[in-house]
Amino acid sequence: MVIWSLVHTKGGVGKTTTALFLAAAATQRGVPVRVIDADPQGSASSWADRAAHWGTPLPFEVCPGTAGGVRALTSESGELVLVDSPPGVAAAIDAAVDVADLVIIPTGPRAADIDRMWPTLDITQHRPTTILLTMVDMRKVEALEMPRALTAENAPVLQSIVRCRTEFERAFGRGLPAHLGDYADVFDALTTATWMEGAAAI
Repeated sequence: MVIWSLVHTKGGVGKTTTALFLAAAATQRGVPVRVIDADPQGSASSWADRAAHWGTPLPFEVCPGTAGGVRALTSESGELVLVDSPPGVAAAIDAAVDVADLVIIPTGPRAADIDRMWPTLDITQHRPTTILLTMVDMRKVEALEMPRALTAENAPVLQSIVRCRTEFERAFGRGLPAHLGDYADVFDALTTATWMEGAAAI
C-alpha cells in the first residue's frame, strides 16, 4: 500500500479536486485506488454521491474517514490510497501526514495561498513532501513568478502544475472526464519521482 495525503491548512486550494483526479489517473493506469475522505465537510463523499445519483459513478471507492481511521489504514500490496484531509482539523491533518508515504500540498499561486503554505510545510518536515501548484492562470505573471520564487526558496515544488481549466471547476458532483488534462501529467510525475524509490511499489 502507498499512501498519498493531500494536506493544506487553508481551504479552497484544490485538495479534493486533486485527490479525485489523481485517483482517476490511477484507475486509467490500472492501479487499484481508494480515496479516504477525512474532511468533516465531506466534499469528496458528496461528489461521489452526486456522481452516482446522475448515473456517472466514480470509478473508485470514496470512504469517509476519521483521524483514528486514517492511522489504522490497512490495504493490500499495490493499492494507492489518497487521503483528502481537512483545512483546519489538527488531529486529522496530523494523522494524514504521519501515515503518508508522500504528502502533497496543493496550493494556488495567490499570495494568501502561499502564505498559509509555509506553516503546512513546517508540519510535514518528517515526511516526503511536494508542493503542487493548482488553479494556475497562465495569463497572469504569477504563473511564471511563483514557481521560480518557490524554487529559489528551496521549497519542494513539483515542476508539473495544474492550470486553471473550466472542466476542473465544473467537475464537482459529476463523473470525471476521460481526459484528465494536467492531472495525468502530475500523476506520472509523482509516481516517477525519486521519493517513491523507497516506498512500496504502486
